[in-house]
Amino acid sequence: MGTIKEVRVDIPNHNHLTQVIVTVETLEGNIGRGEAWWGIPNPSYPGSTSFPIASVIENLITPNLIGKDSRTIEKHWFDIWDYGYRYADQGIFTMGLSGVDLALWDLLGKELNVPVAQILGGVMHDGLPAYASLPPLRDPDLVVSEVRRAIESGFNAVKLHEIDPMYVHLLHNNFGDSLGIMVDVNGHFPLIEAIAFGKEISNRNIIWYEEPVRPMRDHKSIKKVSDQTGLPIAAGENEYTLNDFKNILESDSLTYLQPEITKIGGLTVAKRITGLTELYNTALCPHNFRIGPSLYASIHWAFSSPMATWIEVPWIQGSFAGGYSLPPISEGKVYLPEGNGLGLE
Repeated sequence: MGTIKEVRVDIPNHNHLTQVIVTVETLEGNIGRGEAWWGIPNPSYPGSTSFPIASVIENLITPNLIGKDSRTIEKHWFDIWDYGYRYADQGIFTMGLSGVDLALWDLLGKELNVPVAQILGGVMHDGLPAYASLPPLRDPDLVVSEVRRAIESGFNAVKLHEIDPMYVHLLHNNFGDSLGIMVDVNGHFPLIEAIAFGKEISNRNIIWYEEPVRPMRDHKSIKKVSDQTGLPIAAGENEYTLNDFKNILESDSLTYLQPEITKIGGLTVAKRITGLTELYNTALCPHNFRIGPSLYASIHWAFSSPMATWIEVPWIQGSFAGGYSLPPISEGKVYLPEGNGLGLE
């Protein structure tokens, strides 16, 4: 047994690459690290959008953990959710809960001297295809140079966050059909424009069209985009509860489901979502745009799931605030990090 002594929240480097790092420490001196969602970047007040999430962890979640057994993760999750759902069963409360939950799983793996994927049911993949996920760049030359850098680093697929189809054609003209392309417009378009954009890029090597329509959780409109463009659709990063995921899967609009592990409540919920992807025969591709505990947790989740098909790897110039390194990547695949827990150290 490990007794929880302290829960700390750190928000290093208050800039657009900030992270919300959660550390759980036991009286026995063991440490687990997790990550909560970081908030929407605000250039005028860097890091400020992370403060409400940190406050949830410090003031609502931590008092319910001090002195408790660190290994009873499921009980903690349900007790905290039952206590806090009155604030909301989604949004910043589950974001904070996600960070603590990931830290507890990392801690458990270290205490048992095994990788987290082993606790989740065992490793099912030798390696998984990885794609380099570019930020919105809005610069053709920079997009091409960053994609070239990704290819030289071993990636065979990239994700664009651009809202002009010109960028898709640009990559096709420069790199041909050997490069797989995901296009994420983050719900930028109303329905008619989303369909038009999809048709414009449909003759390229598109692996998926992500969150094509506004509002992003309009499942009926997502289905219309899928039907009228013929493109595989990916979505799910802005769903929170099991019921949310059940609803979007029942809409029959997706080929790829993308839960965001820092929003849904952590690995405790993630392993239940795995069962839904099996039930609805939908590929699991965890969403992530930070290098650190959230990425490593997403990898362990994917490696323990039979439905996992792709791993998202943030591809930026510079480094995120937490200072963590990329996981092992070779010949277009990502591999399970070595070490116990999440393998962060």
